[in-house]
Amino acid sequence: MALNAIADAVPPWAEFRRIGARAAEVDAVLVRRSGSFTRLFELEVLHLADEVNVYERARGKTLPTCCPDRHINADSSFCLGLRAGEGINSATAAAWWTKLHAFLLCQETATETGLWPSGAQLSHGDAGDVELLAEQAAAEAGAGAAYRDAVEFDIGPIAAGLSKVNKATGRLRNGRSSCLCGRKHRTGKPLLRRECQRLGCPIELELRRRAEVDRFWRSMSSLPCCGTMLECPLKATAPSS
Repeated sequence: MALNAIADAVPPWAEFRRIGARAAEVDAVLVRRSGSFTRLFELEVLHLADEVNVYERARGKTLPTCCPDRHINADSSFCLGLRAGEGINSATAAAWWTKLHAFLLCQETATETGLWPSGAQLSHGDAGDVELLAEQAAAEAGAGAAYRDAVEFDIGPIAAGLSKVNKATGRLRNGRSSCLCGRKHRTGKPLLRRECQRLGCPIELELRRRAEVDRFWRSMSSLPCCGTMLECPLKATAPSS
């Protein structure tokens, strides 16, 4: 059972208490990189169906009850990563604790700065799956760094290539031209855009990721903004006081 595996892998920074067959409590205090301690996080862990979910025990005591920008879902569960709560066993439980550790440290940064740490997140919703595909495609093209620049800062050749995509088809124009992502044949010859498309062009995937991100935030527009983040898209939809 997932909670048994989690209990067997408890790290030094957490105290784990079973309170039922499918529920447990966790008290966590982490050490920051500076050597100082974080706040005490009082958490609830529930094994629901085939997934383990984590919540703050007293919702809203230390963290917002909901904040997509802080990876706290509408039901107050924590988003520790793509499908992080699924398939937990003795081989994967330590990785689950590692994800929870990173999540809580990021929450401290978000509380203090209003920003989520750069490079410490995956796109929300279905965009996360697309981002993973794009990262793999970019790595195969030798453009991993350029892809991260496009995602995080909207700069570089991947970001610039978005203007060359036909929005109606989602494909780069001029399929007989060399692909703008820089992917090459094994011989070193540049791949044509139509050839790159069949392999998954990171430019086209990035356009698709951005569309999925926009769709996600539109689906969240009815949620109230918690007001703790500097650049949260929900601020634009929050009613004025």
